Amino acid sequence: MVGKAKNVDYSSVPTTAELESNGNQNKYTVNRKPNSGVTLSKLTLALMALGALLLIALAVGLTILLYPHCGDAAPEAFTHAVQPVAERLPTNLAPIHYRLQIIPFLTEKNFTTSGAVAITFKVNKETDKIVLNIFDMEIDKESVKIKRINSTDHISVTDQQFNDVSQTYTIALEETLQKDDEYDVEMKFTGHLRDNMQGFYRSQYDDPKTNTQKYMASTQFSPIDARRAFPCFDEPSFKAKFTISVGRPSTMSSISNMPKRSTDTMLEKTNWEWDHYAETPLMSTYLIAFVVSDLTAYRYNNSTKTLFTVHTRMKSADQIKLIIDLSPKLLEYYESYFNIKFPLPKIDLVGVPDFGFNAMENWGLITFREVTMLFDENSATIEDKKNTVAVLAHEVAHQWFGNLVTPAWWNDLWLKEGFSNFMCSYAIPKIYPSWNYMDEFVLDETYQAFRFDYFKSSRPITLEVVSTDNIRQMFDSISYSKGASVIRMLSHIVGENVFKQGLIQYLNQYQYSNANHDQLWSAVETNIKSENKLETTIKEVMDSWILQAGFPVVTAVRNGTTGEVHLSQKRFLLTKEPANKTLWWVPISYASDLKPHLDDTKPKLWIRNVPEITAVIEANHWWLLNLQQTGYYIVNYDEHNWRRLTESIIIFPPTTRVQLISDSMDLARANLLDYDIPLKMLTNLAVQDKDISFVTHRAALDKVSFIRNMLISSPIYKKFEDFIFRIFDNAFTKVDFNDLPYDEYLVQRIRKLITKWACTKTESKCTNTAQILFRKWIENPVKDKIRPNIQEVVFCTSIREGGETEWDLLYNYYTKSNSIYEKNILLDSLGCSQKPWILNRYLDFILKNNTHIRKQDSSRVFKSVANNPVGYSLAFTYLRSNWKQLNNHFGSAFSIVSKMVAELPNYMNTRFQLAELESFKNANINDLGTSSQSLDRVIETVKSNIEWMDHSYNSIDKWLSDQAQYYGLRKTTKNSLNGPNTEL
Repeated sequence: MVGKAKNVDYSSVPTTAELESNGNQNKYTVNRKPNSGVTLSKLTLALMALGALLLIALAVGLTILLYPHCGDAAPEAFTHAVQPVAERLPTNLAPIHYRLQIIPFLTEKNFTTSGAVAITFKVNKETDKIVLNIFDMEIDKESVKIKRINSTDHISVTDQQFNDVSQTYTIALEETLQKDDEYDVEMKFTGHLRDNMQGFYRSQYDDPKTNTQKYMASTQFSPIDARRAFPCFDEPSFKAKFTISVGRPSTMSSISNMPKRSTDTMLEKTNWEWDHYAETPLMSTYLIAFVVSDLTAYRYNNSTKTLFTVHTRMKSADQIKLIIDLSPKLLEYYESYFNIKFPLPKIDLVGVPDFGFNAMENWGLITFREVTMLFDENSATIEDKKNTVAVLAHEVAHQWFGNLVTPAWWNDLWLKEGFSNFMCSYAIPKIYPSWNYMDEFVLDETYQAFRFDYFKSSRPITLEVVSTDNIRQMFDSISYSKGASVIRMLSHIVGENVFKQGLIQYLNQYQYSNANHDQLWSAVETNIKSENKLETTIKEVMDSWILQAGFPVVTAVRNGTTGEVHLSQKRFLLTKEPANKTLWWVPISYASDLKPHLDDTKPKLWIRNVPEITAVIEANHWWLLNLQQTGYYIVNYDEHNWRRLTESIIIFPPTTRVQLISDSMDLARANLLDYDIPLKMLTNLAVQDKDISFVTHRAALDKVSFIRNMLISSPIYKKFEDFIFRIFDNAFTKVDFNDLPYDEYLVQRIRKLITKWACTKTESKCTNTAQILFRKWIENPVKDKIRPNIQEVVFCTSIREGGETEWDLLYNYYTKSNSIYEKNILLDSLGCSQKPWILNRYLDFILKNNTHIRKQDSSRVFKSVANNPVGYSLAFTYLRSNWKQLNNHFGSAFSIVSKMVAELPNYMNTRFQLAELESFKNANINDLGTSSQSLDRVIETVKSNIEWMDHSYNSIDKWLSDQAQYYGLRKTTKNSLNGPNTEL
């Protein structure tokens, strides 16, 4: 919003000249008195509204032009014409340097900010306008001044206009700015410290010493919210240097990207000071950060030259040991791997009580949601530890991928997010080798991306965004997890050494600048030696994976006599769709019982962007394609090979077992394979894996969850439940609640996974034990404290089997708990109730005040109810009834409402439910915002669930009946890579 700036005196905010001489100990302050601002007439507003309508119409046309039908329809989520157009800034001006001064008022003046910015820019092309980004702030119209560098004469301003749709501010000039000359534009502004976790915003927390609420101010500028804090060229390609000054009360402190250079006292405002910070390197606006707070700072020495400081609430001081230990190790690893030193002198790590993402990689000042930065051995789970390690490794990797080299535009967001996810899989095993972290890559990244790519409504990794909502929707599993997966595929295609050298060249060539995916391909290509050159270019191969949605299923049929294998590819979709022409360059690695080298992942042949090829694979018994699932695709074999792989499942390493279970279950779900194959494979694995491999059980139970969800309300559910509990009897019986703090990482992961599943059955030993532990804890919470790894299963089970008394007790415990980890467990568990009225009351807490539930945790509350067989329909009703209120409450940032939408379809498999979803979409077609992509995927998921019920329900019913006599029975044979192991 731009309007008249009321009662603001900007006289104490420095001018350009004053900002350039911060170090001279000048004193500045802020007073209040009337001043003029920007006033928009009714005629102007009407013209702006008309312009907005024209822009909307233009967006429709652009969308049609940008996304023509080519094999598959355009992603529906990116064609909603009602979204505001993300109008790009003109490139005729290039910012060079910002001098920014800003003051947040946390204890007075209604949570506002006051500031001034002076931007030096160079003219690339003659123009008589300056266009930059602002949003949700008031500009002091009379403070706007423009002059040529080294000149004292100002250029007259003829008009100033704000465009709410494009979030731009246009300054019209009386004369033309000359090419290659440099100019200054300066202005003063008033902003707002809102609680929406965007821009420069406020966060609050309880102070147990004074029993009062405290406030702090922090930033979240990614992707397009620096414009909420100060006028700027808010696009990643407009890199500049920044000199920042932050005003604050003397009782608080501030930090920014660079070390503090000096502090001045405000003469005219008692007990206020200015902190002046050193000039930054060239960087994008979304990476700028500053924090004003009374957090406690912990500086610590390490073997690197980089100074690390952790900032946290006093009560959390004992929970920073993990991050203190990890940060320098991760930094040293990346410095060594990239052979590029971290260019800043320090890194501040800040825990913010209210935070939209898990963390934000601001250069030199990384901000975190508290639960992802801190770790308490006494109240955090093993998954909490893994998450803290992964998030930190991701954010430190960003200091190179994203900060040093920045994607030129948000269409290539994956160049920083995918790479940071991928680099975690390199760095974490160096620090925690016993975790076998790389074994989980396919589960955490590839299969997470598949869940998006199963559907026609998915999107390419790289596509041109056309609205501000589209930019925010790019922060999804396609950018993060699919991005990481195709990067992993590239590293196996070209080999580790070539890949690494390509990355180093890319980072050196484009440091302090911007790059796109073509420049990455070129850097990798340059390092491939002539004898290892591909038959085509890296660009042609990789563009087939990033410029089109989805992934292929490779169907492989082998002639047992000749060894000739027919390989064909087509896009894998869960729903029936007309044939499409999407093709990829598919790398094929393979092994067999004759050549069982499962770690030889370099492609031996290619499906070269054609529908089918023929090759020869030597094998006597079994053969495998896409070793370690390094290629981003799944494989469907002929029935003979599937049977042999089913018999031999236990002889393979865990990662191969995961691949076979996942591929076969996905193929059966899509009606491309009979369920007899994956169910028998699952049985062989569950019965024979006496050691209870974590990754294989995690994969198996994850895939079983889909069938369970589809059958849970059906007449055959009991039959299916009996089958699962019979074949997994070894795991469900062997794993107990005896969680010990010194247990190994994988032991803790197994216990948490297995007990959660074992307690899903009401009449089970697990459920009975959980209720006994809960009752003991109620009677004596200190003596009989429940260990973190088993808290969720104990609490959820007891809430599920209990009533109002148990629920109220647990909620009251939540309101009093000081543990951020325990609070998350409690929020998840409170959604386990089987009482609809309790679940509805819980949902109502999302929009109510004084419920002790932070805005950032609201999607967690919704998810806990939506993932409950009793609660999913209640969650959908709540969403429909409160759609406008939810969107107004949470806004567009962080996709909180979108995350709620995504949780809807787990138990939906009827045509009536589909009709209700489609009706909901049509009724709100103009108000979907950042939820459009999620809702499209939900609708497509329900369509696929309906198809599954049509083609698989009766066959699974018959299979369970036919196989009942064999549950738990097996015939064991030789355990080797040369023959079958067991069969059902």
